[in-house]
Amino acid sequence: MKLNKEQFAELFMQEFPEQKEKALEDIEYFGEVLGHVFYTDMLFHEPDLRQMLCTEENPELIRKYCRFIESMWLDGNDAVINIVNVSLLENLSDNALCWFHFGKYISEDFKRYINTEAIPNNILMSQVPPLPYAGKRKRYKPEKH
Repeated sequence: MKLNKEQFAELFMQEFPEQKEKALEDIEYFGEVLGHVFYTDMLFHEPDLRQMLCTEENPELIRKYCRFIESMWLDGNDAVINIVNVSLLENLSDNALCWFHFGKYISEDFKRYINTEAIPNNILMSQVPPLPYAGKRKRYKPEKH
C-alpha cells in the first residue's frame, strides 16, 4: 500500500524531530497537510536543502533529506509522487550546482526515473540537464502491484 501525504508528514516528524514543532504549526495553520506547501516549507526553509547541497557542508543531513525524498518517490501514492516531481525536483533543479550535488546523494534508479520520466514530462524542467548515472538509458517502469 502506498503512503499518502499525511502519512509522510508523520514520518517526516519522526525522522526530523528538530522540525516537528514547525511541521505541526504548518499543519495547524492550514488545518491539514497541504502537500506542496508543507514539503516545500520543511525542506527549503530553515534549514534549506538547496543551500546545504550547494555547499555540501553537512553530508549526513543532506543524505538523510535525500533518502526521505527518495522514499516519498518509492513509497508514495500518486499525489505524493506529484509533490516530489512538481515541488521538490523543480526546486532542486533551479540551481545547477545544487542539482548536480543532489544526484550524488540518490540511487541510480531514482536518477533514471528523473531523467526518463520527471524531466521529459514536466515542462518547467525542460531545460534541466539530466543527472549522470551509471545505468543503461532505458525508461523507468514502475512495478505493478
